[in-house]
Amino acid sequence: MTKRITAGLAILLLFCSATAIAIKPDRKYRFYPEHLGLIYRDLDVTTPDKLRIKTWLYPAQDSLSSKEKEQAWENPTKRTYKLLDKRKRPTIIICNGDAANMSWMQYALAGSYIANGYNVVTFDWRGFGESYEWKMNEDYMVYTEFLTDYKSVIEMVKKQPEVDPTRIALMGWSTGAYLSMAAASLDSDIKCFVRQALMTSFDEVMPIIRALPKNKNRQLIVPADYPKELNPIMLAPRFKRPTLLIVGEKDERTPVAMSKSILAMLPGEKEIWIVPKAEHGGANGPMQNFEVYNKKVLEFLNKYL
Repeated sequence: MTKRITAGLAILLLFCSATAIAIKPDRKYRFYPEHLGLIYRDLDVTTPDKLRIKTWLYPAQDSLSSKEKEQAWENPTKRTYKLLDKRKRPTIIICNGDAANMSWMQYALAGSYIANGYNVVTFDWRGFGESYEWKMNEDYMVYTEFLTDYKSVIEMVKKQPEVDPTRIALMGWSTGAYLSMAAASLDSDIKCFVRQALMTSFDEVMPIIRALPKNKNRQLIVPADYPKELNPIMLAPRFKRPTLLIVGEKDERTPVAMSKSILAMLPGEKEIWIVPKAEHGGANGPMQNFEVYNKKVLEFLNKYL
């Protein structure tokens, strides 16, 4: 029975990343990091408007054996927080997209990167997961306040004793991709950037999204206060951080052409991976073959972070 649970858990982690068309928060975590035997601690992140942002820091750590993982799943107990050594390590901040919370793909990604010598930080936007309650209209594509949440997380991460503040990478997909690019553009300490399913601009992507059959009767809204200069196509010409663009070959929301347009404008080190047969996200997205996906991302991080 244990083996069946573990196998099912692996499938759940790797292939069930949540996606949505607009904001769709989930307040309940599917399970906690201790169910996977991961060492972590909470960071005390509060925004300037006094909202608490639920944030977890996973330090670099050794992988558990299959048996230890099974035991953690059956008897989840939060492990004592400890570090491999006293080194300040490079850190990857992984942000969510527009749906669910950080108890989805973030676990699988964190588990991989911490086993390769990186710290990992995950967090939930206001109104998501166990972050502070915040009323939202689910027809909104994004809230500009998420940039405030992101900045608050980055500032707190840089203060942590186990973090090298000059070696931080941001990673995000879909909504999290353009918010990560915006956050990186506003902080000179961000070293590099991994983004999946990145739009060029709201002006270009909204006609595509509104035309999807599932959105026929929806009034999708782009917030009027979202800065136009933070649209990826506007940022690209002056965005000099090493960048990895990942996009599904069959992505119908943020098609390959968008990533290619941004790639052509980036002045710094840049790479693109067009994932064969992959869609925007979810079970058929670029993460569908996690082993390959993970290898690509780690090669980039090891090179630039």
